[in-house]
Amino acid sequence: MTTEDSARLGSQTVHVWVVPLDDPDKRRQHELAHAAQDRILAAYLEIEPEDLEYNTLPGGKPVLADGSLEFNLSHSGALALVAVSRDLQVGVDLEHPRDFKNEAGMARRICCARELEHLACATEPDELLRLWVRKEAVVKATGEGLGNGLVTRVRALDVLDRKVAGGWLCLDLPQVGAEGVDADGYRAAVALPDRPRVSVALRTFSREAALRH
Repeated sequence: MTTEDSARLGSQTVHVWVVPLDDPDKRRQHELAHAAQDRILAAYLEIEPEDLEYNTLPGGKPVLADGSLEFNLSHSGALALVAVSRDLQVGVDLEHPRDFKNEAGMARRICCARELEHLACATEPDELLRLWVRKEAVVKATGEGLGNGLVTRVRALDVLDRKVAGGWLCLDLPQVGAEGVDADGYRAAVALPDRPRVSVALRTFSREAALRH
């Protein structure tokens, strides 16, 4: 990460950092993802990672105690995504390729009627996974999370279109590959407030570059 990256993070911009997790152990992947998040946020704020202070919203979303940046983290398999913004609430979700054990049941549980009609005609085999990450991104942006009895809210949330009810924008992130990581089949999405001139830019994380910054 460079000073230029920080300078380009304007008030209407979201940076999404693609983080390779070079360890097959799930616990270690979790640690690496959170360590990368700390380094990224600290680099923007020009402080040391250990000086970051976090709070947790009622829905479970972590936030910086001083509110200096908006951010969100998702990790799955060999990749993590860290979304960062100065002023925009943001949610990001990432899922590695997988099949649902009961896809029809899962669809009925999380999809609205229009989405179910869409799935019935969909040609892409992982379309349900795409809708799932879009829904997760939106509820993470709002700070509601996916737990605590939000099944009804998630089912009512229509994410087929770029614009989502409630004033949100949800964008697929089709190019989340990183050097040395096969990201074929991964699905990812980012959600942010639907405002004029908002933009999303992908960045590739390097621990060495973040340390130098």
